[in-house]
Amino acid sequence: MYTANIGIYRFICFTDAGRELMERLCSSIEHQSEPKEYPVKEYSSELNEHSVNEYSSESKNSSLSDWTFDNFSKGNILVFIGAIGIAVRAVAPFIKDKTTDPAVIVIDEKGRFVIPVLSGHLGGAVDAARYLAGIIGAVPVLTTATDVRDEFAIDVFASSNDMAIGDMHKAKEFTARILAGSDAQFTVTPYVKKDGGMYLIPKMLVVGMGCRRGKSFDKLYVFLKEILDINNYDIRSVKALVSVDKKKDEEGLIKLSEYLNIPFVTFSPEVLMEQVGDFDHSDMVMKTIGADNVCERAVKAYGCRQLALKKTTRDGMTIALGLTDVDIVF
Repeated sequence: MYTANIGIYRFICFTDAGRELMERLCSSIEHQSEPKEYPVKEYSSELNEHSVNEYSSESKNSSLSDWTFDNFSKGNILVFIGAIGIAVRAVAPFIKDKTTDPAVIVIDEKGRFVIPVLSGHLGGAVDAARYLAGIIGAVPVLTTATDVRDEFAIDVFASSNDMAIGDMHKAKEFTARILAGSDAQFTVTPYVKKDGGMYLIPKMLVVGMGCRRGKSFDKLYVFLKEILDINNYDIRSVKALVSVDKKKDEEGLIKLSEYLNIPFVTFSPEVLMEQVGDFDHSDMVMKTIGADNVCERAVKAYGCRQLALKKTTRDGMTIALGLTDVDIVF
C-alpha cells in the first residue's frame, strides 16, 4: 500500500502500476499552477506539509481503514487508485452526510477511467475527476443526473458561490423539478426563512466583537446566537469575525471563529479610527484601546459599506453586524 499527499489530494494505491500513476498525477499537480483543460480554483498546486515526495507503505499507515479514518474529512479529496470495491468498502463506515463528507474518486491503475463516487458536487469530486482525467488523458465517468443531462445543479451553484443550502430536502425537490422539466425557483438571502421555499445562504454577514479579557467561548457564542436570532440572520451567513489587534490572542474569540470555521481578522486602533461613519463613542474604550469603538469600526474596516446592526452591549461584550456585497456567478 502506497500513499501520497499533495495539497488537498490524498492518494492511495496498492500496486506498483498504481504507484507509477500516482507519482505521475502528483508530479503534474505540483507543476501545474492552474489546470489548462479544467480550471478549478479551489485545487491548489501548492504543497502542504505532506509533500509529493511523501510516499509510504504499511509502516506509515497500519491499515486501509486507518488511512481512510485519518483523511476522511471535509475539504480533502480522497483518490483510490485500484478497484472501486476497495474504495467503497473503505469509506462506507465513515459516510455521514453529503454536506460534510469529502470527495472520493476512484481511478483504475491503467489510468483509463476516473470515477467520482462520493460528494460529486458539494465535495467537488466531479470537478476534481475532470481535472485528474485531463492530466492523464482518461475518461471522467459521471453518473449524476444533472451532469449527464447538462442541467443546472443547485448544489454546484451553491458551492461555487460559497453559499450554504438552506434545506437539503428542498434541494432534492428542486433538482427533481429541474429533471422533470418543471419550473424551479430559489432565493439567495442571509435571513432565516420558514415558508418552505428553496433558499441559499450567502457568506456575507460580518460580526464585529469586543469583550473584556477572558470572556469564554460559551458566553460569546450564546451572545452571538441570540443577536442573530433576534435579527433573523442565519448563522451560516457569517463570513468573518472582526475586532481590534489587542484582541487577536483572545482565546474566546479565537475559539468562536474556529467553531464557525470563519477567519478572525483584527485591525490596529489607527485603522479603526480612520473609518468614516456614525459610530458609538466611548471615552473609556478610547483610553484603553486607542479607538473609541471596536465592533462597529471593525465591521467597516473589513469592507462593509454600512452597519446592519449598531453596537449592542451585554455583560462586558459588544457586537455589531455588517453586510458585504455578494458577487454571484452563474
